Amino acid sequence: MSETFNDSGRKYLRAVPCSILGRVDVYAVIDAFGVACPARQHAVKKLLCSGLRGKGDALQDLREARDAVDRAIQMQEAREVAQ
Repeated sequence: MSETFNDSGRKYLRAVPCSILGRVDVYAVIDAFGVACPARQHAVKKLLCSGLRGKGDALQDLREARDAVDRAIQMQEAREVAQ
């Protein structure tokens, strides 16, 4: 990676200590970014692996990711109301 990485993009860089043979899976990415909400985790997995899992096509995965994002929004709204 270039040492002159765009400063505005630095917030998207994360160390990924749990690689396997120099590779990372979706779970390592979720962990590196600290995604704690299960609905967000599910959406990220669906988006990163759309059509690749052998269980439905990309369009189905995108629809399911959208559903997971909708649920994550509901959960976040409930958290904020409870505060």
